[in-house]
Amino acid sequence: MISLKNIIGKFAALIVFVLLNTGCDMPLQQNYDYESSVLDPHISATAWDFLQTKSDLFSIFTEAVEYAGLDNYYKQTERKYTFLVLNNTAMKLYMMDRFPGTNSITECDRDQVRDMLLYHIVDGEYSGYGQLPVEPMFVLTLLKGDQGLMTMLVRKNPWQADAGKIVINDTGSNGSSPMRLATTSNLLPVNGVIHIFENYSYYKK
Repeated sequence: MISLKNIIGKFAALIVFVLLNTGCDMPLQQNYDYESSVLDPHISATAWDFLQTKSDLFSIFTEAVEYAGLDNYYKQTERKYTFLVLNNTAMKLYMMDRFPGTNSITECDRDQVRDMLLYHIVDGEYSGYGQLPVEPMFVLTLLKGDQGLMTMLVRKNPWQADAGKIVINDTGSNGSSPMRLATTSNLLPVNGVIHIFENYSYYKK
C-alpha cells in the first residue's frame, strides 16, 4: 500500500527534476559595461539663490533671515560660511517653542530671532568632505558669547544608516545642548556649505 507520504515525496522529486532540466536551457546573463556616477554636491549659486528655488521648504526661514537683516550673509561671495538651514517644520517648532500662539515669524521678537539665526551660521566651511572629524569639535558660530557654543561632527561608519550626515551638538559634547542630525548634508553653494535640519539648535549649559 502506497502511503500519502511516499506520493508527496515522489511528486516533490519530480518538480525538482523538471525545474533543474528546464533551467539548463536558460541563457546566461551577458556582461555589460557599468557606468558609475556620483551626485555632484556643488551648486553654482549662492546659498540664498538655492533657498529661493526651494521656497516650498524654506519660506519661513528665508522670511526670518530677511526679518532679522541677515540675508547678506547668504548672498555674499567674499567669504565661506556653513549655513545650518531650517526647513519649515523646524521653523514652526521654533515658533511654537519660543513664541507660542504666533502665526508669523514677524510677530516674534526680532532680536531673539536674529540670535537664533546667528547660531545657525558657522564661520568657515565645514562639510563631510574632509573638514569635519568623527569626534565632536567646537566651531565658531556668529552668535557671540557662551550662547554661541556649538560642536559638529560627521558620521563616517559605513555600517550606520546615517553615514555622511552632519551632527550638531552630539549628546554630551556641549553641555546639555540637544543633538540635531541633518536631514540633508554637504550641499556646496559658491559661498560655503549647506546642511538642512528639521529642528532648530541652541546651546544649553
